Amino acid sequence: MAHSDVEDDIWADSDNEEQVAYERNLAEKEWERLQEDHGNTGYKEGIVEGKEVNMQKGFDKGYAEGLVIGKAVGKLRGMMLKNEEAAKELDVLFDEIDKIEVNHVYSVDYFRDDATKKEDYVAPETYVKNLEERVKTTLQQVSEKYNC
Repeated sequence: MAHSDVEDDIWADSDNEEQVAYERNLAEKEWERLQEDHGNTGYKEGIVEGKEVNMQKGFDKGYAEGLVIGKAVGKLRGMMLKNEEAAKELDVLFDEIDKIEVNHVYSVDYFRDDATKKEDYVAPETYVKNLEERVKTTLQQVSEKYNC
């Protein structure tokens, strides 16, 4: 016999191919796991960074809007107290204005997309503008009545 033992072994090539296939399979699984782990880590880091950036932007926008609305409501409260006799007559309107809270001006719909807002949604600027008109009209009527 002139052939070597490896050449005579009918299982030699098969074992080597199986070993290579097994190692390739392990390497592919390890590669997939690494990609998934790094992808998940990157996704999580992106979410955290995105929240921080958007939260700050949202805070800045809300602060600016809230300041304008808060000043307008405060001014209305002050206008109601100028004349004591008139203020007594304006108690109902003053109580309504005095009880205004953030959730009255910025309803849940404010934070929704335009397509999902309810039909009766009133934007904060419109809410305050309507209230200003009511107060001005009422104050004008009372001031004419009391000559103040």
